[in-house]
This record gives sequence, structure tokens and C-alpha cells, in this order.
Amino acid sequence: MGMPSLVALDEKMKEWGQAWARCRSACFPNYFDSLWQSAEAYIGHGDTSLRPPLNFEKVLGDMVALSHWMTPVPWGDSLRQVASGGASPPHLAFPPGPYGATVAVMDQVQYLLIELARHMRTLCCRFDSATAAARQYAALIGGLRGVFDVGIYNLNYDTAALSACPDAYTGFDKTGAFEPSGIHQRPDWDFVYHLHGSVHHSLVGQFGDQVCWRRDLTGDFFDGHQGLSTDKRSEGRSFPRTTLIAGGFKLDQLLVEPFHSLHAALVRHIYAADAVLIGGYGFGDVHVNRALRNRLTMTSARPPVIVLDFARDKTDPMAFRNDLWAKDLCQTLGTNGNFFCEPGHTSPPIPSELAAADAFEVAAPLRVALWCGGFVRAETRLDGIVPWLNGEADHVLIPDSGRRDDPHRGA
Repeated sequence: MGMPSLVALDEKMKEWGQAWARCRSACFPNYFDSLWQSAEAYIGHGDTSLRPPLNFEKVLGDMVALSHWMTPVPWGDSLRQVASGGASPPHLAFPPGPYGATVAVMDQVQYLLIELARHMRTLCCRFDSATAAARQYAALIGGLRGVFDVGIYNLNYDTAALSACPDAYTGFDKTGAFEPSGIHQRPDWDFVYHLHGSVHHSLVGQFGDQVCWRRDLTGDFFDGHQGLSTDKRSEGRSFPRTTLIAGGFKLDQLLVEPFHSLHAALVRHIYAADAVLIGGYGFGDVHVNRALRNRLTMTSARPPVIVLDFARDKTDPMAFRNDLWAKDLCQTLGTNGNFFCEPGHTSPPIPSELAAADAFEVAAPLRVALWCGGFVRAETRLDGIVPWLNGEADHVLIPDSGRRDDPHRGA
């Protein structure tokens, strides 16, 4: 639908990092590029199946950590004294002065986050809700809303979910002001909450701290302060004031509004939900994983969970997968890869064959189903997804051609 992949954003971040370095003096090296290369060399020595993914969010987190590491005593990280006797990293140059390193690194972090917000907003201005993919996306959400009271937590910044639910509540009132009472006291669902920020977010002014909602994406937006301005969070770490959350230390970043209230609502809604559908998620955000895990490992009745994923030709069945995504999925959802099989079969299924047959891989004992055919294509199986999430047995997930002689068909 015209939105960039994580890999595409990685490349953009590298371009913006170079642009930042070019417009600064020679004493400001490209910290993003240096830390990317260092992280790449470091994780390259680990287990290839379980190594954490290297992406721009990992590097932004390292930049925040480096900035805190270089902050003068007693405000910085005491481990610098323990690890290197207070010396700077040997392969990085910093501007002079006690706060030179901190200011330079955080200046680049802020620059990159502002460019990210602007880039995503530009792409969303081109979003075409009339494309086949966008219509299918809307039909998927519409099919769910036809049966359930639906609430959407969007970890992306784009407008795709809003295009499918244009009347949904966002946590902001009609004037664009943040409305915490609406989030905490609202009994209804029918919302789209952007847990990590939205292209519709703007600071209230050039030097404002509060986030507002601006419907017109072609208007004026303030995605970060002009000049360096940071806000201290846990352990004295500083973060730039921007409209998006990206990078490491997300629990620290969530401490400001509207993100603090949205995360609190996420925990509440996971406990209240009768069913959970997870789409296109890499299970890489611990604050989201823990909210799900805490609910799903309770001894009380578990809600059914469907995960929408995309299987490639060489993707292994869950029973044989030993990669980080499968490990994190099982840990988050409180299940085991050995539990998964195609309904009506006992041998582990081939995910690419499941995708071609519009079938599911199901961990029946714990009511977790995995769709391998891609996010928007899941709309073609609303006939199984909706009743299964509504409590019906696993046979409703079998493609229609496989249920012709099923005595329960149509139940």
C-alpha cells in the first residue's frame, strides 16, 4: 500500500545520517553509520538463527546509550568509569567540551527522528485507499468490526488503519487536543491508538512539549524542537522531544503523553479482550510482548489468538523453527512450537503450502492460530477467522474445499 518496509527505512536512515554529517562541521562524524558498522560486526559473531535483528531502531537505541555514556560525571553512566577508566570510545571522535559528545550524538538522533516523521507523512499523503490492497485491508477490518467491538493498537506511524476505520476514536478530541480522560474512562472500543506515534501527531508549537492531532497532513507540523532540547527519563537518560517513538529504551520513551496513557490502555484492553488478532508484528517490542504474555499465562480462560504472518518458500513449520521470531512468538503467547499442526492432520505442515491452500497452523491446546498467507490476503478467510475468534472449533479454519464432507460445516 505504498508504506516502506523496515529495510527501506534502514536505507533512508543511512542517507539522512550522511546528510546530517555533511551539514555539520568536520568535528561531527556520522555516529549513526559508525554505530551501525560496530553493531553489524558485533552481532555477526553470534548464532545466526537467534541473533537480534540489526535495524535503525537498534542503532538509535545505541546512540541514546552512547550519549548517556559520554555525559560528564555524575550525570552519565558510571559503567564508563568501570569499563574504560572514564575514557571515550577509542574509534569515535567528539567535539570538544564536557558536553560536546552528548550534544552532538543527541542532535543527530533528533535530526533522524524528524526526518523519519516527515518521510512517513509524505508517503501517507500519497496513500490511495482505492487500491486493491487498501480495499482488502479495509474489508478485513470491516469483517471483524461486523461481529466484534474492535480496538486497534497500531505500532506503525502510517494512516492505513485509519483509512479502514475513518470514524474510530484516536485519543484526541475534535480540536486535536489530547484527551486522556477519553482513553481512561471510555467504556467503548472502536478506536485506533498509535502506540508509537502517528504522522498526524505534531508538537503544539515550535518549542512545545505537548502532542496534538492534526488531520490535514499537508499543513504545518512540528516534529521536534528547533535546536537541541531533551527530556530526562530513568537513570538520567535524555531523549529528544519528538512526535514519534523509535529506537531503544521504549519504556522510557513511553513515559510522556500521549504514549503513557495509550500503553496503560493497551494493558487494560488485553485483559478485557475476548479475542486477539496480531497482524504483521515481529514480536520485537518487549513492552507489548509482556502485556500479552502476562495476560495469556494467567490461569483463567485464555482468549483465542490469531497471528497473521507471511511464509516464504523456505519457512519451516513452527515445530522445527529455531529463529528469534518463532521463539519470541511462543514465549509471548505462552505456547510451544511443537503444538502447531494443521487442523485434521498430525504431521507438521509446510507453511508455504498452508499459504497456498488458505489454511492455518494451529496450536490447538492453547487456541493460537498462525496464518501464513500475508496480512491483507487474510481477508479471504474471514469465513474461518471470525467464527474461530468467536469460539468455534478448529474445523472452521479448514479451507472450504477441505470441509465439503464435514458434518459440522455451517454450524
